[in-house]
Amino acid sequence: MKHSELSEDAEAARLKAVRRYAILDTPPDGTFDRVASLASKLLKTPIAIISIVDEDRIWLKSREGDVEANEIPRDPGLCASAILQKDPWIIPDALQEPLALSNPLVAGEFGLRFYAGVPLRTHDGHGLGTLCVIDKEPRQITSEQTAILKDLANIVMDELELRRNAIEAREALQLEMRAKEILAEEVEHRVMNSLQLISSIARRKASQYKGETAEELGDIAARIGAIAQANRQIQQSLPSLAQEGDLCLFLKVLSRELFPLCPQGGIIEVDCASISLARERLVSLGHVVTELVLNAVKNGAKRIHLICERKDDQIDLVVADDGPGLPKGFDPDASKGLGMAILHSMCKKLEAEVSWGRSPMNGAQFKLSLPL
Repeated sequence: MKHSELSEDAEAARLKAVRRYAILDTPPDGTFDRVASLASKLLKTPIAIISIVDEDRIWLKSREGDVEANEIPRDPGLCASAILQKDPWIIPDALQEPLALSNPLVAGEFGLRFYAGVPLRTHDGHGLGTLCVIDKEPRQITSEQTAILKDLANIVMDELELRRNAIEAREALQLEMRAKEILAEEVEHRVMNSLQLISSIARRKASQYKGETAEELGDIAARIGAIAQANRQIQQSLPSLAQEGDLCLFLKVLSRELFPLCPQGGIIEVDCASISLARERLVSLGHVVTELVLNAVKNGAKRIHLICERKDDQIDLVVADDGPGLPKGFDPDASKGLGMAILHSMCKKLEAEVSWGRSPMNGAQFKLSLPL
């Protein structure tokens, strides 16, 4: 019997099953190697092989004994014939088996005489390859040894199924993550466009008024515009939900977005260690920094210092300025302002503790301590 006796459709389906398990040309694996070693020891043969039958080759996943090749041609091949059998294929003496006489391992210098192979069969009936034991001397195999070989072949198939399940689970997770990324990107894009529209409306309204009303509308336009810019930066610097970003780089780019809002001659300095954080946490920190910078600028600060360092299992983020400082008895939790409401919400999301006081520049200072 030769593998060509499979119908074209059946062979195509079998090869599709082989691809489904994604095992071909994978690196050595300790589990498969141990099974091959056990087969050799328990059946007392010098050689044991776990093979996968590809379209035009027989690839050896694991081999125990004197076998140097990683693969051999499929036709003629003993394993290629073994996968067509429903039961273990036993050849006590290859010189007495017509199907084996043309095999190069039998006819050549290798001198194969004994072969016992159990098909590695999928739950839907496709033969992927074999677990086989080989000897250069003819020999008989007992029913107990055949049962052992079948049990070991089942272990190989169990391991292949675990691998396949893991691969399918990973692929499903990747598809789910990509769907979430697309949705998040769309939501963020819509949010950014909406914020920019509101900022534009506020600027137009500010031009229609004078005095305190115009200032308030201008301040609202600037705040919303800055938040929109922060959202744009988040989209551009962190394209993947699963990707971690560098907090230092993120703060430096964000500070460049916020710099135009500073008074003439103002400056935003960033002193931050390289710390990897998930996208969600960077988003929240970006909103916190944006609000604190805008509040500092609104109160007349010209110099703002962003300091961030890692201490054991937490991150300390300090936003300090040279403005007039905080009013006596200031409490951000009691404040009714939009900026402090955003600060409170983001800090709660980050599980961060907030402290405040006077900065080294005699202005205001806020410190966030959040767990990694």
